[in-house]
Amino acid sequence: MTGHSDKPSTGRRRFLAGIGAGAAGAAMLAAGRPAAAFTVEPATGTAGAVLENALAEQRRHLAFRAEVRAEMVRQGATPERIEQALALMDCPLCGTRLGPDSISALPASERGEDTARG
Repeated sequence: MTGHSDKPSTGRRRFLAGIGAGAAGAAMLAAGRPAAAFTVEPATGTAGAVLENALAEQRRHLAFRAEVRAEMVRQGATPERIEQALALMDCPLCGTRLGPDSISALPASERGEDTARG
């Protein structure tokens, strides 16, 4: 005889049941309030400067796209032809393709007419 009982240890069983009950209680408490681990704050310092530079570049792209679109409308180009031309043009300052991706980080409210096209 080894001295071990055929019954599982009641102390271990109580301990495991207590952990389960504690986890369930914590989950119920957490469900009643919003998660505090995720907050949205404005970028500051170096990250803020990098973001502002990227947005400034995209605003320049948006302005250039608007100039090209206005000139092509003045010349009677179709909307399809305008979009084809914009998709193939590069920014004269940085060389980035001026497709819809060149303004994708801007809020939709800033993209205006380009929001519906890309």
